[in-house]
Amino acid sequence: MDKTFVIQPESGLQFNWKAIAANPSGHHEPKLDLVAYKALYTNKIAQVRAQGLEPVLVSLPIMDENRYFAYITRGMTIQERKNLLYWLGGNTERLRNIHALYNLSLFRLAAVQCIHIVDITSPMLECAHYEQLLEQDGVTLSETGTALVNRELSTLASRLSLLAS
Repeated sequence: MDKTFVIQPESGLQFNWKAIAANPSGHHEPKLDLVAYKALYTNKIAQVRAQGLEPVLVSLPIMDENRYFAYITRGMTIQERKNLLYWLGGNTERLRNIHALYNLSLFRLAAVQCIHIVDITSPMLECAHYEQLLEQDGVTLSETGTALVNRELSTLASRLSLLAS
């Protein structure tokens, strides 16, 4: 993977959680909606290509929505937590669904741009104790999770080397 550049996107699951907790009936947009998210990574791909490198996207890691909810609501009152849960539709599954939408947009972008994507989502889902792959916030890769990503990148590098031979 000498001439490749790995783009590891961030989660799009970024909202002003305090504002939502204060007004759960209001309209709240993510800090980066799907259109802007796609544009951001389309631009990054173009920048990498402009440098004569081949971009490779990495899918998003899975998330533990309950741990993430606990993380984003730390320091909130019980009422604020209830308000946030109300905005989410009564359960934390919506957090996982929003995260999955952003992840799917990366797979679509890779297909449209005709670039490789390293699927770290699938091997994480296959792991019986996936929670060990994540830090306490429920979305950041742990040391074990990072090792999994590195293995997947190595596998891709090997495949690309074989194709180049």
